[in-house]
Amino acid sequence: MKTGKYYGTHWYWDAEDREYVICATWLHERNYPEMPDYVSLEAIEVEEQEMNAPDLDLSIGSPVWKSVYEDGMPMADIREVEYL
Repeated sequence: MKTGKYYGTHWYWDAEDREYVICATWLHERNYPEMPDYVSLEAIEVEEQEMNAPDLDLSIGSPVWKSVYEDGMPMADIREVEYL
């Protein structure tokens, strides 16, 4: 994977078991062969949520942010960010 920004889909369920589809933007930087690559969570946003479900706190350090960060960058369906 080359250096750049990528986005992928994550899922989150709140305490009421409501499902949220989260789009996360990740920064991936290739490193030297003897060192691991650098991956950083840059931003998250809700793409889908159930009707009448409350908006989530998406700030850094929130439970949603931590959940997405712990899931890590989804290598199966990751897509490069395209700027228009």
